Amino acid sequence: MTKTGKIIIGTVAGVTAAAVCVTGGVLAWRHFIGGSSSDGIAYVTEVTELNTAAMTNAELRFSGVVEPQETKEIQVDLTKQIEEILVQEGDHVEAGDPLFSYDIESMQLELDQGNVEIERMEIEIASNKQQIQQLESERKNVSDDEKLSYTTQIQSLETDIAKTEYDIKSKKIELEKLKNTIQNAAVKAESSGTVQSLKTVEQLETDGTDTLMKVMSDGEFRVKCTASEQNMYMIYTDETVTLHSRVNDSTWTGTITEIGAEPESNQNDYSYSGEESTQASKYPFYITLDSSDGLMLGQHLLISPEEDSTIEKNGIWIYSDYILTDENGESYVWADNGRDRLEKRKVELGQSDDMMGDCEIVSGLSEKDRIAFPSDSYEEGMRTTTNIDEVPVEEDADLGDDMEFDNGADFDGEDADLGDDMGFDNGADFDGDVKSEEDKMYEEGGIIGDDEPLYGDGEPDAAEGGDADGD
Repeated sequence: MTKTGKIIIGTVAGVTAAAVCVTGGVLAWRHFIGGSSSDGIAYVTEVTELNTAAMTNAELRFSGVVEPQETKEIQVDLTKQIEEILVQEGDHVEAGDPLFSYDIESMQLELDQGNVEIERMEIEIASNKQQIQQLESERKNVSDDEKLSYTTQIQSLETDIAKTEYDIKSKKIELEKLKNTIQNAAVKAESSGTVQSLKTVEQLETDGTDTLMKVMSDGEFRVKCTASEQNMYMIYTDETVTLHSRVNDSTWTGTITEIGAEPESNQNDYSYSGEESTQASKYPFYITLDSSDGLMLGQHLLISPEEDSTIEKNGIWIYSDYILTDENGESYVWADNGRDRLEKRKVELGQSDDMMGDCEIVSGLSEKDRIAFPSDSYEEGMRTTTNIDEVPVEEDADLGDDMEFDNGADFDGEDADLGDDMGFDNGADFDGDVKSEEDKMYEEGGIIGDDEPLYGDGEPDAAEGGDADGD
């Protein structure tokens, strides 16, 4: 197996693998941050947490609700007066049915006044043009000293004409819109559906909104779900999902067709059913159903991504990115030696799953062992930790170049680009502060601290290819 330096989570296999690995995106992020060991500390995780054989996508579930494919908001022109609302909440309307009407009488009066104003401005222009002709005629018979005064008057009148002509154009556009409004005084439904969220004129004025009602379209259903910022990277567009009834064994299938980029203002709707922070923002995503037979509008469902792998897995399986190959072609992982020190641990590999991106560990690891995500900065004997807060991020580290995801989510930190290539289809953001490189654990002579020898003879043999005993 060749050494790999990238986490590929953007493909179907990668996203599915990521979905079964952790409850949120934080763990994968921590593994990679663990690889940046500016002070000689490696972040390690227990194998049992990484064992993909013990996890399936069935454990990842979201809640959703059945809704129509489209809900049309019917808005009003707040500058116009509503004459009559022609429907009631709950009414079913067909395309072309009138929903409400504007007050035509007041609009007709405004139109008439506008036409009168245009006539006045046209008369004003004609009068100014006559004055210009008169001034030009008189200017021919005056002295040179007097001509300047005539020229100034003519230019002033020309400016007035240009301004008035512009005002006429603007007024005609305004009146044309008013004519259209009069001709369409009765606002009609664009498609068949059911009237919802109907407001009175008084409620519109109180709320300060222009949405008078909503029309929930007839036809096929879709399912609206919500993922938190911590787990939305586990889903992607065109992913096949299974929908489960909450009251019986009925199931449906569908495809994720849309993932929202903006968090919802109402954070309580259709939230992810697993454990998560109550402070996490929630993002909507939508499922198009293969069939809606047996579903009811407003019905609540549980949604789980379909398992892509067909390989039956037992024992220990971990992602291939944790496994490296030495110069002799033997496979190994960076592991805790049981004394909070890092070592190269040879492992025997079994079968691999290209779809999920993981492989079987036949021997060399137990579920209680702890391993680190690979980093070029690792050396045997380096201290290990399970506390991510003990592992600083290197200054000016570009941690995004080797992490590929399909959705372009950014993990931003000062002087550290953790997200240029981290692709999640929903755009999640993880911010982290970059700490300076200080308090290094390695000092000259291979000594950690003041009196703890790292190598048997106090010489840094391991850095030159030797082992921790100095051999």
